[in-house]
Amino acid sequence: MRHTFETLDSTNRRGVADHLVVIEVEASERVHESASGDTFLRIGDENRKLGPFMAQELRYDKGESTFDGRAQPDATTADLDDERVDAYLAAIRATDRPDAALRARGLLVDQKGTPTPTVASLLVLGRDPQIHFAEAYVRLLRYRGSTRETGARSNVIQDVRLAGPIPDQIDAARRRLRRWLPSAIRLGRGGRFGRETFVPEPAWLEAIVNATIHRSYAAGGDHTRVELFDDRLEIESPGRLPGLVRVDNIRHTRFARNPRIARAVADLGYGRELGEGVNRMYEEMGRAGLPEPVFVQTPASVRVTFLADPISARILAALPRGSERFVEHVNRTGRVTTTEAIELLGVSRPTAIRHLQHLVDAGLLEAVRKSPNDPRGYWRTIVEGS
Repeated sequence: MRHTFETLDSTNRRGVADHLVVIEVEASERVHESASGDTFLRIGDENRKLGPFMAQELRYDKGESTFDGRAQPDATTADLDDERVDAYLAAIRATDRPDAALRARGLLVDQKGTPTPTVASLLVLGRDPQIHFAEAYVRLLRYRGSTRETGARSNVIQDVRLAGPIPDQIDAARRRLRRWLPSAIRLGRGGRFGRETFVPEPAWLEAIVNATIHRSYAAGGDHTRVELFDDRLEIESPGRLPGLVRVDNIRHTRFARNPRIARAVADLGYGRELGEGVNRMYEEMGRAGLPEPVFVQTPASVRVTFLADPISARILAALPRGSERFVEHVNRTGRVTTTEAIELLGVSRPTAIRHLQHLVDAGLLEAVRKSPNDPRGYWRTIVEGS
């Protein structure tokens, strides 16, 4: 493992000269195992031991092996849609035999002398991909209000599942969100004013394309979710960020968990496979005068949030640059504790309290506590009419 080892002079608690050893381990392109064959994943301040399936999933994430190039054992070429295959071959201007062109792009492999579809070809060109991958669909949820309620208070207005191959899912999601999202009049690139969705379509469409292409299809227990609230749009896909991509370098680091899916979808005109898509999201949100998209990585997924609430923009403008995670959290939960603010803003406790008080003075948050030192105290967004 690549690492640096440094010894620093220091003084210990007894006032005696001492040394502090600092070992920094660089991010690696491969998965490492202990001498006993165990694999661990660092999450927060915890080393989490991975089972065989999760260890393999981590190898997919790192690019050591790819799931989308694997032959699907129970599939045959009859599972591919002939019209879709013909349209794809026309799009790539194939001059070879159809099976040769598909093999060249990792969409067919030979299994015991028989052409067999790969995971990528079934998901992009299949008649019914969900036969083989039950969770390979996009779920669109529309809520009334800004929070998720459950049980008798459930506030889901619409719940739609979009199945079929990936291009169909993208097209269906685009049509549906165009109807669901509120619109605004904006000056376009051509110098003319026109009506477009309040969150710019190029931003949210790029996020949906990325979610369907780069999600983990090996993790079969979850699906891609697109959730629309009154004040934001959230798009969450299964699987952590792949390769060396991190939340802090996502604008400039390119890595495809599913390179065959990415190429096939790009061949069909969805996404350009050049790694500039995330930058486009930032640019479009900035052009609309809205906060930058917020990327959050959970232990099992990646979520991008588009904040469309003017209050979010005001809170963001009142904080130092790079406070998007704080604003996304407050927007999503309606409240924040001091401890959460310290972690989200990446500052000391006195600085976090100063920022929170500044938001209170600006009329953007209110303190809910019995005393300044109330351990159960928190800050919340001001409810209209309260």
